[in-house]
Amino acid sequence: MQVLRRITGFIRTAVQAILMLALAAGLVGQASATEFMGVDIINGKLLYIVSPKTVVTIANTGVKPDGIILGPYQEIIYALAGAGEVHSFNPYTLTDTTLAKGLSSPVNIVLEPGCKSILVSDIGVDKIFRITLSNNALTTFYNGPDKMEGLVYDTDDQLFANDDQLNAIVQLDPNTGAIINQTPSNTPLTTLDGLTYDVHTNALYATSNTGQAIYKVSTNLTTVSTISFPVAPVLEGIVSDGGGHLFVVGVNGTSSTIFEYAVLTAKQTTLNTVPGLDDIALVPFGPCIKSLGTASECGGVSDEEERATGFWVK
Repeated sequence: MQVLRRITGFIRTAVQAILMLALAAGLVGQASATEFMGVDIINGKLLYIVSPKTVVTIANTGVKPDGIILGPYQEIIYALAGAGEVHSFNPYTLTDTTLAKGLSSPVNIVLEPGCKSILVSDIGVDKIFRITLSNNALTTFYNGPDKMEGLVYDTDDQLFANDDQLNAIVQLDPNTGAIINQTPSNTPLTTLDGLTYDVHTNALYATSNTGQAIYKVSTNLTTVSTISFPVAPVLEGIVSDGGGHLFVVGVNGTSSTIFEYAVLTAKQTTLNTVPGLDDIALVPFGPCIKSLGTASECGGVSDEEERATGFWVK
């Protein structure tokens, strides 16, 4: 019951009590479980999710929460597309802080190498903004004209995004924001949404919002293959555990389900069904670490923990 011990430091007071009861009911007989943070875009909630049964609301957010990541010291950072804001939620103090406001429709977030800043894609104005976490300074990183969605760094600190105009995954210069590479123009990628990186297979994975497919793409962006994934009419968020396992949010109307996909064996497993779920982030060990699928970096875990959890620390 390792999850039960870990979570005592993650959520406290009344929320903790509810969560402990839910975990006790949901994890009986399970040897291990995968933990996520998620956003309910329909009902405006932050969710703590343990596969395959437990779903607990830890906070109400406001209108249309979208992208979500785990930031430094497990701060939960999320975008409010409806309000044009980016917030952080401290699960230890249950404090919500506004990091940026006045945006149009922020949807995706990535923590940058070094854990000092985040990038946020705003599809309302076709820009990517950088937010410095120490002072919440907001600057423009990519000034258009293309609409960018999923954002991810790989373990070589290369930055990638889904480009809706080019129907491609593009590589961006992490200093200037310029597009410096893209997937072949003769291989269009249909309605891209989520994007992640998996170090075990050394590849990018993107969900197609309407194509019922996951695209596997080499990090030099030259090779594209399609994984048929007809689990739901719409595929949204995607994350990797860095060990060749993908976790995908499939949406059917107001119902959403998390699916696990093992790349090397093509094994598919149905996990939690969560109404309104749009995006997820894996809950890692350590204060600020680099998931092998979401690419943020800092110290904070031992080599033993790194090997045990599949999370890489640079």
